[in-house]
Amino acid sequence: MFDMVKIGRTIARLRKEKGFTQMELADRMGISYQAISNWERGETMPDISKLPQLADIFGVSIDRILESSKGTQIIQTIVEDKTSEFLQANEVSVEEFASIAPILKSAQVDEVFGHIKNKFKPKDIQSIAPFVSEEVIDEVALQAFESEGIGALSPIAPFMSDEAIDECARKAYESEGIGALSPIAPFMSDEAIDECARKAYESEGIGALSPIAPFMSDEAIDECARKACESEGIAALAPIAPFMSDEAIDECARKAYESEGIGALSPIAPFMSDEAIDECARKAYESEGIGALAPIAPFMSDEAIDECARKAYENEGIGALSPIAPFMSIDAIDECARKACEREGLGALAPILPFMDRERIDAWVREGIRHMS
Repeated sequence: MFDMVKIGRTIARLRKEKGFTQMELADRMGISYQAISNWERGETMPDISKLPQLADIFGVSIDRILESSKGTQIIQTIVEDKTSEFLQANEVSVEEFASIAPILKSAQVDEVFGHIKNKFKPKDIQSIAPFVSEEVIDEVALQAFESEGIGALSPIAPFMSDEAIDECARKAYESEGIGALSPIAPFMSDEAIDECARKAYESEGIGALSPIAPFMSDEAIDECARKACESEGIAALAPIAPFMSDEAIDECARKAYESEGIGALSPIAPFMSDEAIDECARKAYESEGIGALAPIAPFMSDEAIDECARKAYENEGIGALSPIAPFMSIDAIDECARKACEREGLGALAPILPFMDRERIDAWVREGIRHMS
């Protein structure tokens, strides 16, 4: 790679030797003085089209500005329109080409690359991909895909066209299955990834979508999820639940609750909305009692769990709260505990003591001792 800082210092030294200010040099070259300043600070390099003019103004060769190397020889031949002849007579490595690519125009990069492309593997293309045309990237990618498979495209996928990456992805899906798409899924079009995903669901089931679920559209993943819920039950959704829409997951959860009961919601409870989980929980409490809430209590809202707990205490006593006491609010558990203590004494609090506020327990004990004395 070119040492931009060193080149910048050379430009600054040559400018000063000629007695030019940055502004004067910029005026001579028809560019802004900020461009000159950026060159001299080593932040950017002169465009290749400016190098002959810069060398002429300073009365030096391009080699003097860029330092003599194979890279500067290539640049000189490009400036002189002798690229083809030079490349036929000289070997140029991938590293040498990568070092000059940033200052070449896209057409020039393509021309040089066309002469040496057989030396490049997809991983090598990554270093020059930002400078090569999309057409060239696609050509190399399709060749790599045919010879090495879809995994070879990972380094250059961000630079491929949508059409080329989708074409390779569809072929890879047909020959290797949906899992093969993981390395390039972030770069596929929504249309292509949804198409492959729907096919994979129909042939392999909802679990096959896990590797690409983060890249599917909401519409496609919800469609597959609803079908899976109908045919396999709510538990089948666990691998893709994090990627489903709130609307779809709540819809499936409500149906599962009605057909299978509250326990069926455990695998997807972390992904349900507060509204949906509280709704199902309240229904479950009314029909099955407080114990039925244990599997989903960690995901209920404080308001809903305290509401059910207060009702359970009034109907069944303090012992009924044991399964959900870890999830109740301090205020609710103390309220129920105080009532139980007043009605049944401190001994009644044993099932929920671990979840009560220690200072309040001590205060109640002192009050009880004073009352006894």
